[in-house]
Amino acid sequence: MNLDFPLQLLVVLHYTYPLAVFLCFAVTSITAICLPSLGGTIRTHTKKFPICCCLFLFIGCFCLEGALEVAEVIIWHHWPSEDAIVSLLLCILVFGMELDVLTGASNVIWYRFYGSWVIALLCDLANIVLLLAQIQNPSTNYDRLPVLGHAFLVVVRCVLMLSAFKIYFSCESQVEHRERDSKRSLLSNAKRKPGGGNTVANGGYGASSSATSSIAGNTEKGNWLDSVRKFSTLFPYIWPANNRCLQLRVGLVGLCLLAENTVNFLQPRQYGAVIDSLNGASAKDPWVQVAVFTGLQLLSSDAGIPLVRQFLWKPLKCYSEEALTVAAYSHIMNLSLAFHNSKSSSDLNMALLNAGTVSGLLEVVCFRTLPALVDLVVAFTYLLIKFGPYEGFIIVVTVAAFVQTTSRSISVLREQRRGLVESHLKESSIRQSGITGWETIVAHNGVSHQNACYSEAVGSYIRASQSVSWWVSLTNALRSLTVLAGQLAGALLVVYQVTNGRATAGDFIMLLTYWSRFTSPITFFSSLGGTISQILMNTEKLLEIMQAEPTVIEKPDAEPLQPVGGQVELVNVYSSYDRVRDVLRGLHLFVPPGTIVALVGMSGAGKSTILRLLSRFYDVTKGAVRIDGQDIRDVTLSSIHECIGIVPQNPFLFEGTVLSNVRCARLAASDKDVYNACKAAAIHDQICRFPDGYDTEVGERGVRLSGGEVQRIAIARAFLQKPSIVLLDEATSSVDTVTEQKIQEGLRALCQGRTTFIVA
Repeated sequence: MNLDFPLQLLVVLHYTYPLAVFLCFAVTSITAICLPSLGGTIRTHTKKFPICCCLFLFIGCFCLEGALEVAEVIIWHHWPSEDAIVSLLLCILVFGMELDVLTGASNVIWYRFYGSWVIALLCDLANIVLLLAQIQNPSTNYDRLPVLGHAFLVVVRCVLMLSAFKIYFSCESQVEHRERDSKRSLLSNAKRKPGGGNTVANGGYGASSSATSSIAGNTEKGNWLDSVRKFSTLFPYIWPANNRCLQLRVGLVGLCLLAENTVNFLQPRQYGAVIDSLNGASAKDPWVQVAVFTGLQLLSSDAGIPLVRQFLWKPLKCYSEEALTVAAYSHIMNLSLAFHNSKSSSDLNMALLNAGTVSGLLEVVCFRTLPALVDLVVAFTYLLIKFGPYEGFIIVVTVAAFVQTTSRSISVLREQRRGLVESHLKESSIRQSGITGWETIVAHNGVSHQNACYSEAVGSYIRASQSVSWWVSLTNALRSLTVLAGQLAGALLVVYQVTNGRATAGDFIMLLTYWSRFTSPITFFSSLGGTISQILMNTEKLLEIMQAEPTVIEKPDAEPLQPVGGQVELVNVYSSYDRVRDVLRGLHLFVPPGTIVALVGMSGAGKSTILRLLSRFYDVTKGAVRIDGQDIRDVTLSSIHECIGIVPQNPFLFEGTVLSNVRCARLAASDKDVYNACKAAAIHDQICRFPDGYDTEVGERGVRLSGGEVQRIAIARAFLQKPSIVLLDEATSSVDTVTEQKIQEGLRALCQGRTTFIVA
C-alpha cells in the first residue's frame, strides 16, 4: 500500500512518540535513583494534585482515542493500522507509569517528568499538523470524521499538558518569591544594630542561618556541574593521559566490544538458519550452517573475543587502581593535622581499600552497560522488523515492567544498603580498636564489655545484610516472573505466525534465543542501579578525602627557610582550633638564638599549641610566627620541619627495626650516625643487649619496647636530625629517674647552641 508523505510521517511519529517519552523518563529516573543526592531539586510541590489530575485526563484522551478506533471499526468497517494501535497502547503504558510514580512519591524530582512532557507536547503538535494534512487529502467521506475526532483529542491533550506546565511553573514562581522575601528579611535582620526594638537574639540568628542553609541546600542540591566536578577529581587517575600504549589498548578494547556485539547479533540468526536447513525449510547446506554456528560460539566463548578483551584491558585496570590508590594515599599524607585529628584511621583505611571500586565502575559502564545497551537495541530492532510491531509492544511492556519494579526496589534498597555500609564501618572500627587497644582493655577489665559491643555491631551488620538479601531475592523473583510473562507472550505471537505460514520453525527457535540474549541485558539493567549505587556509596568517603583541602597551605612562591641561629619570635599570636574559643590570645614572645625556654602551665593552657604553631601544623588565627626574622607562612613546609626537631610526649614507632625507626629522622644517615645518636640518647647499650640488636623488630607502634625505650628512640631521632630548634614535649615523662639523668646529659648536649622549647 503506497502511503503519501504526511501519512508516512504519521506512522513514524506513532512509533517514536512513546519510545522517546519512555527513554527520556527511564534515563532521568535511573539517574535520580543511582545519584539521589546529585539528581536535581527535591521538593513537595504545593499543587501536585492538580498536575496529577491533568496527567490523568491526558491519559484518558488516549483511552478515548482507543474507543474512537473501535467505533471506526464498527461504524465505518475501517480497521486501524498496527502502528496506531501500538502507539496508543504504549502511550497509555508510559504515561500511566509516570502517573503511578508521581502519585506514589512524597518528594518529587520534577525534571524526571517535565522533560518527557516537553517531548510529548512537541510530538502532539506535530501530530496535529499531520492529521490536518491528512484531512486535506482527497479521500472517502468516512475517513474525515474519525481523523477530526483524533485531531480534537490531540488538541485537548496539548491543552492539558500546557495547563500542567502553567500550574507547575506558576507555583515554582511563588516559591521563588517566598524564598527571595525570606532571604531579604534575613539580610535586613542581620543589618539591624543590636539594642534596637527589632533586634534578633542569638538564637534568632541561628534560626536564620539554618533557614538560609536550608534554602541554599534546596537550590544547590543536585547541581550537575558540582557532580561532575566531584568525580572529575578521579578522572586523571583513571585515564592514562601520558601512556600511548595503554590508550591504544583502550581503542582495541572498543573494537573487541563491537565484535562481541556483532557476534551476539549473528548467533540467534545462525541458530535459526541451522534449524531451517535441517528441516528442509531452507536450501542451505546444514554442514556449512553448523560450522558457521560453531565458529560464532567459539568467538563468544571465554576462549574467544572475551579473552582478548581481558588481555587488553587488564593493564589499564591495574594502572587505574594503582594510580588512584597511590594518589589517595599521597593526598592523605599531604593534608593538615586538623584533618587527621578529625578522621579515624579505620575510615581512611576503608576509603583507600575502596579506591579500586572506581575502576570497577568504569568496567561496569564500559564492558557491561554499553554492550548490554547495544544488545538490547539490536535485539529490539531486529525482532520488531522480523515479527511486527506487536512483538515490539511486548518487548516495551516487559522493559517498562522491569523499570517500574527496579525503581521501586532500588528506592527501598538504597537506604538499606547505606545502613549496611554504616554498620560494616562500625563493626570494622570496633574490631580494629579492640585489637589495637587490647592491652588497655585487658588492664581495665573491659574484655566482656568489648566483646558485647563487638557482638552487637556484628549482629547489626548481619541483620542489615539479611534484610538487603531478602529484598534482593524478592526483587529478582518479580523480575523473573516479568521476563517469563513477556517471553511467553512473544512466543505465543510467533507460534500464531508459524501456524499461519508467516514464520518458520527456525524463526521460533531464533526468537527464543534472542529472548535469552534480550533478557540478559534487561536483567543486568535491573540491577545496574543497585550496583552503581553500591559503588558510589563505597567511593563517597574516597571522594570526600580527595576533595579535602589542607588548612595549612604552602605559598606557590615559597622559598626554603634560611636558618641562621634559631631566633624565634611570636608577634601578637591568636590561635584557636574551632574558630570559636581562642587558645592563645595576643601572645608576644621573643627567643634569642641558643636560648632554652620552658613552657609551664596547667593542661589546656596552650603549651603544646605553641609547639604546633612553631612546626606549622596549624596556622595562627592572627599575628605571625617568625624564625630568624622569616614569617613561616612565607617559606616551604619541608624546610621548617627540617630545621625543627621534635620529641613528642607519645612518640610513634613504625612497624620495622630499631635502626629504621631511628633513621627515619634523616634517611641519608649512615649506621654510625645512628649509633652515635642512640649513644647520646642513652639507649645504645640497651639496644645492643637486644637479641637482634639494631635489627630488632619493634612491633606495631613499638609494643615490643618499654615506654622509656620508645621515648629514648624518639630522642635519638632528634639527635640524628641535628636541628636548629628543638621542641621537647615532656620528653622524659616516661622514663625512670636513673634513665632521666642519663637523658638529661644527652639533652644538654643536644640543646647546646640550639634554641630549645621545653614543655614541662
